[in-house]
Parts: sequence; structure tokens; C-alpha cells
Amino acid sequence: MVFAAFFTACNKEDNALDVQDIQSEEAVAEYTDQAVFRIQESSNTGKFGCYEFVFPITVNFEDGSSLTADSYEDLKEGIKAWKEANPDSQSRPSLEFPLEVTSDEGELITVADSEELRELRIECRKENFTKRGFKGCRGKGEKCFDIVYPVSIAFPDGTTAEAADRKEVKTLAREWKANNPDAEDRPTLVFPIDVVMEDGSTVTVDSVEDLKALKDTCSEEE
Repeated sequence: MVFAAFFTACNKEDNALDVQDIQSEEAVAEYTDQAVFRIQESSNTGKFGCYEFVFPITVNFEDGSSLTADSYEDLKEGIKAWKEANPDSQSRPSLEFPLEVTSDEGELITVADSEELRELRIECRKENFTKRGFKGCRGKGEKCFDIVYPVSIAFPDGTTAEAADRKEVKTLAREWKANNPDAEDRPTLVFPIDVVMEDGSTVTVDSVEDLKALKDTCSEEE
């Protein structure tokens, strides 16, 4: 009987630990998803916004560490790992500038700081994040599509350049911004372009109008 009582007590202790582990995992998962949601909401990027990040992007944490991510998958894994190492922190990571986004009109935009990001967010005029909220967006995917490289970029001065990958796009955009700080017109993607959707299918986008329609379709998905 003593043995049985001891065995039962051990089982109760193990079960309590299992519940704590599950609760901890759920808390980390929710923190991670909320952090990504807030990053997208602040910039109107991703599936429900007007813009798409040009990866890699870097985010900074409150302890002074940073994470450079090549994709949303990398971003989520990195944030998850940081939270697991800092379970008591509720502070969310912030975007590091400059960064690049593409608009739903095919523009390639270098964003210098949080004020420029705020202006872009307002310019978007989509309120999907506000309407849906975190719970309405969670589990619906982060991105509308991935651009297939190489791509050609047309600059406002009439010149063009080919970018072999995302990093080259970022380099070309920043060079243009540095050399033309007061320019109001922006570099744009040259159509047609191919994009890979979240389901793995490839779509050829022939024009600005087609790109806007594609982004609108993503935004409206339930």
C-alpha cells in the first residue's frame, strides 16, 4: 500500500509537470505568433497588407540581441528560441532599419526609419489587421507569395538592372535611395514576374493591375 501511494504521488507530480510544459509551450507559441502579427500590423505587410518584406530582415530584442531572418519561418523560429531563453519577458522585438518592401503596385521601397514606415502604413489604407485582430489572422499564413528570381528593376531615371536574388534587390534599392535621396518616384519591378503562392503553385503576374488583384485576393481570404 505504501508503494502504491508513492506510485500514485509520482504520477500526480509527473502529470503536473506535463501540464506546465504544455502551458509553457502554448505561451511561447502565442508570444511568437503575436510578435510576428505586430511586426506585420505596424508595417501593413504580408498576406493582409499592401506590402511584402524583401528578406532578409532584422529584428532587435530588449536585451540588445538581434535576429536576421531569411524568411517568415526563420523569423518565427528565432523569436520562439529567444522567448524560450527569456520566458519572463513580455517585450516584443522591433524592426531594424533600413529595410525594403515591395508594394502591391510593384514598387521597391527602402524604408529608412519608423516614421517612414508609419507613413507607408497609412498610405496602404487597408484595415485588415484592425478588422481581424490577432485571433482573426492567427493560423492564416503570413505571406501572400514569394517572388521568383531573377527579376528586372526599372529605375525612375530610365535605367534597368537585373537582381539575381533578394539580397541583390536590397542592394540595388539602397544604392538608388542613397544616390537619389529626394526622388519621389520609386524603382519598380519589371513585369511579367513569377510568384510562388503559399500552396506552392506558381503564378505569372503580367501587370501592376494583376499584382494588386492578387494581393487583394490574399487579403480577403478567410
